[in-house]
Amino acid sequence: MINLPKASYRYHLSQIPVPIREKTQKWAPTAAAVFLVAFFVIFAIKPTIATIAELLAEIKAREELNQQLDNKVNQIFAAQNIYSQIYDRLYLLDQTLPVDSQFARFSQTVESGRLEVGLDLSTLNYSSIVLTEKKTAKTPIKENQEFKFSTGLKGYYPNLGTFLENLFNQRRIIYVDSLKISQGKTNQDQKDVSNLPLIITINGRTFYLE
Repeated sequence: MINLPKASYRYHLSQIPVPIREKTQKWAPTAAAVFLVAFFVIFAIKPTIATIAELLAEIKAREELNQQLDNKVNQIFAAQNIYSQIYDRLYLLDQTLPVDSQFARFSQTVESGRLEVGLDLSTLNYSSIVLTEKKTAKTPIKENQEFKFSTGLKGYYPNLGTFLENLFNQRRIIYVDSLKISQGKTNQDQKDVSNLPLIITINGRTFYLE
């Protein structure tokens, strides 16, 4: 840096044209104002802009959530409409797959069915069933339960056919594992075997929820 004598410095300063010095003095406040505005934009307005952006993003997220809730509500209303349409037929579902075993009712159905068509009962067996079970909060949820049955019936073909038809037409789900048909025993003196009764042995199972 060159140190000029004060007289020389003043001399050179005096050589600057007057309009240029006045213009520089005129634009100095404007430049300071621009600097202050830039400062406030960077350090004061920027956080506000960030806050506005966050609010807009939150508003958009809430709108999407409201749309999802509206869709869920519409699905619930649709399910309620379907439920109201089938409400009067729900008892059919309970009969198809009852909540409990309803062992006594099933046994009564088999017994009354064979008496109705005049069949003789030779055997009737059921698998073990828990008729009453105390449930607690820790009791695990079980899948569909079942109990097995087997029965031996004796009668003539039309009666046996009617019994089987009525059994299979029950609303309750009944699965037949095996069905065996044999002819009854003949007496030594009996020559005509066309009128002998038939014996059927049925092994099956039925289902319930708990």
